[in-house]
Amino acid sequence: MTPKEFELTGKVALVVGGATALGRALAVALAEAGADVAVTSCTRGEQEEEAANSTAAEVRAIGRRGFAAAIDVTDASQVDAVVQRAVDELGGLHILVNNPDLPFAKPLAEVADDEWQRVLAANLTAVFLATRAAAPVMLRQGKGRVINVSSLLGERGVINGAAYCAAKAGVINMTRALALEWAREGINVNCIGVGFLDDVPGIGGDEALKASLERYLPMRRLARSQEMAGLSVYLASDASDFVTGQVIFIEGGALSHV
Repeated sequence: MTPKEFELTGKVALVVGGATALGRALAVALAEAGADVAVTSCTRGEQEEEAANSTAAEVRAIGRRGFAAAIDVTDASQVDAVVQRAVDELGGLHILVNNPDLPFAKPLAEVADDEWQRVLAANLTAVFLATRAAAPVMLRQGKGRVINVSSLLGERGVINGAAYCAAKAGVINMTRALALEWAREGINVNCIGVGFLDDVPGIGGDEALKASLERYLPMRRLARSQEMAGLSVYLASDASDFVTGQVIFIEGGALSHV
């Protein structure tokens, strides 16, 4: 049973990047709290489309309305269209979860112009496009929640991570700036800073990398996507009415290191 202040019944959420394990966990948690939930992929790839459809099916299995849209999150027209579809089919847009992610690691001297642009577009511009598309709807309502998903690597640098770290840091400071801009408009903007996840391709399947990260983390294990879900419900709910501009890290104590 969801406590009353955490109830999302009657709310409509859009999860951008709902085809990943993390996106699925966030979408399902919002649906379990009562929201109708639309999800998107980050690209129009067949595998991502199938994963987004699977997430939407889970939302509907809970008894909520929802749909999946296979879009390119870096294409403004496609992003605008899916926001409008959510409004038309589900009756509004009260919660926007920005969860686009394109991992990338390469020495800066070897990063090509198009690679740099692609990493920033997928990880940062996509957040801008979805938030801009949702803004008129939320401003008219006089209420809304924007939940951006960034990374531990938006706060700390890592070797070969200049492009990715820059993009994720941009999401963090965009969160703070928009929180100030919309504080009197009834729109709360917050950010979940995600640590190293066990169910992300390239980490969970790489035993050597996983072991190295586990030695580094104070809790001696990687995070699970499901562990981000409770915070997303809190930030989407009336329980967080006085919370805005915050970046809350769920990272097993990693940032406590010197």
